[in-house]
Amino acid sequence: MKLRSGTSRDVEIFTRLVNEQHQWLRGENLWEVDELAAILISPTAEPADHDRYLEVAGEPVAAVHVHVTAPYDKGTVSLALPPSADRAEHARTLIEAASRIVQTHRHVTPNAKLQMDVPGEDGELVAVAENLGFRPIQKTTILEGDILDAPAARWPADTDVASFSITRDLADGYVVVREAFPPRLGGWHLSEEDYGYSTQNDPTALPGLSLIVRDSNGPVGVALNFVDTTKESTGLVGILGVLRRRQHEGIGRAMLLETFDRFRSRGWSHARLATVLGMDLDDTDYGLFTSVGLRPIYDNLAMVRGVF
Repeated sequence: MKLRSGTSRDVEIFTRLVNEQHQWLRGENLWEVDELAAILISPTAEPADHDRYLEVAGEPVAAVHVHVTAPYDKGTVSLALPPSADRAEHARTLIEAASRIVQTHRHVTPNAKLQMDVPGEDGELVAVAENLGFRPIQKTTILEGDILDAPAARWPADTDVASFSITRDLADGYVVVREAFPPRLGGWHLSEEDYGYSTQNDPTALPGLSLIVRDSNGPVGVALNFVDTTKESTGLVGILGVLRRRQHEGIGRAMLLETFDRFRSRGWSHARLATVLGMDLDDTDYGLFTSVGLRPIYDNLAMVRGVF
C-alpha cells in the first residue's frame, strides 16, 4: 500500500473512485469529470498539496481531497472510498493524511478543526471516524421534489429579479453569499476566491439558470443553480441566500419557485438542494423547502475533530 500526492491529471481517477463509492451507497454517480475538476483544481486547491491517492500494486484504490481556505480554522475532507475488504484501513490512512495536510498548511490557525462529511448510511465510515476522535455536529440533508406542478413565483412589490450574469452580477452575488453563509465551524461557507472561480468554471452552471434579486438599496437575494449530474432531468439549487434585512418576506420561496420554472423550461421534472441542520433537528424543520414540495432523501453527517 502506497500513499502519493495528487496531480492535475488525476481528476478522472478521483471521479471514478468517488462515483464507485456513491453507486454502492446510493445507486447514483456524484460527479462528472469536468464538474469535479472545477473543485479539485483551483487557486486554493493545488492537487500536489491537497490531494492524496492510496495505491495497491500500483493501482489507485481510494483518495482524499482537503480544502483549506480563509479564515483557516477548518480543513474540509472529501473522501473517495469505494467498497473493498480493506476499506476501513484505507479510510484511517487517508484521514490521517488529511490531518497532516492541514497541520502543515502555512496559514492554518492553532485551533483548527478537521471536518468530514460522511453519508449517514455509511456505518463503516462513521465508526472509523468516531474511533479516530470525530463527533457529529451537524447534518446536511439532500432534498428532492417533483416540480412539474409547482406554482408561479410571487414577489414582494419592491423587488426586481433578473438572470444572474457572471460579468455583471458576480460581486453583488457574493455580497449576499457572504452575509447569508458566514464562516463558522460546521456551517457551509464559500470564500470569495472560490466563489468566483467555481461560478466561472463549473460547466453545470448553465446561462439563464441562476437568479439575482435586488431592491432599491442593492442585492438582497441570489440563487445559483446548476445541472444536477446525479439524476437525469434534474436541476440543482446550489446556493440560495437572502440578506438578513429581507428575510421572512417570501423572497427565498419566490426564488425557489422561479428556479423551478426555469428548470421546467429545459424539460426537467425534478429539483434537488442541500441544507445544513443541527443534529437535534428533524424532518419537520425543513420549513420553506417542504412547503414547495421538496422532501429529504439523504443525510450527510458533518463530523469534526481537532487537527493538532
